[in-house]
Amino acid sequence: MNASVPKLPPRLAECLVADSELARAYENTAPKLLALCKHTLAVQHAFFGEAPDWEEQSLSRSTHGFRVRAHSRPADWTLVVFDAEYASAPRLLAALTPALLARVPLVICACTPGPARPELLCALELAGQEHIYILDASQSLDLLHSLTAQPGQGRLVLLHTGALSFLRTAAAATELPCWEERRAPVLRVCGAEPDAALIHLAHPDAASAGDAAPDALYCSGPDAVHLQAPLVLPPGMEGCWLHPSLTPDFFRARSLTFGLSAGSLP
Repeated sequence: MNASVPKLPPRLAECLVADSELARAYENTAPKLLALCKHTLAVQHAFFGEAPDWEEQSLSRSTHGFRVRAHSRPADWTLVVFDAEYASAPRLLAALTPALLARVPLVICACTPGPARPELLCALELAGQEHIYILDASQSLDLLHSLTAQPGQGRLVLLHTGALSFLRTAAAATELPCWEERRAPVLRVCGAEPDAALIHLAHPDAASAGDAAPDALYCSGPDAVHLQAPLVLPPGMEGCWLHPSLTPDFFRARSLTFGLSAGSLP
């Protein structure tokens, strides 16, 4: 039911990460980190579920004289770009998986510039990704321009600390919806029960909250702690991640069709 799945530039094939490199990345990724990645994928599937290929809802307001149908379908494509300094495999998966659960037919992942960290390549392979590229800044911009120049609706996801701002600017020029993580999360660990080593393995770039408001809180206390952070994770879920502001809804295209209700006709 998608309007148009775009064609990729032929020269992009030269930048595709080879299967042998993905195999080496998998072999060189620590088993504990593999387990954290698999746990994150499982949590995403359990929490969000998989969206339908096409969804339609009807609403009639006969006393007001109209009816409306709301349509929802996957966006035609999604481009996920992370910079070479990006360090968290679970957070990369948490940014990618909602697009997969939204059933976007073409999801492209790119590291700009390379090389990509092996654990990130491993995470993408675990998610079943086939379109994984290493691009320089000019190539990633050319790819974005190629995608937005074709019919259909797309989405852009950026994971960086400022190095990919040129892609956000290009997206804004074409009104392409863009979601981005522009900084590593601020984390707070309460008590001794959460495994600090696993948290560091999942988020080697994260900062300790100190007196600042955390993005995630790791604790085993009462339910009231949920008021202290957007994301609260108990022992046993140290490596899981969800981006609270990113859901499969971001990757869905919507339209409304209005009509006159039968009672309003002369």
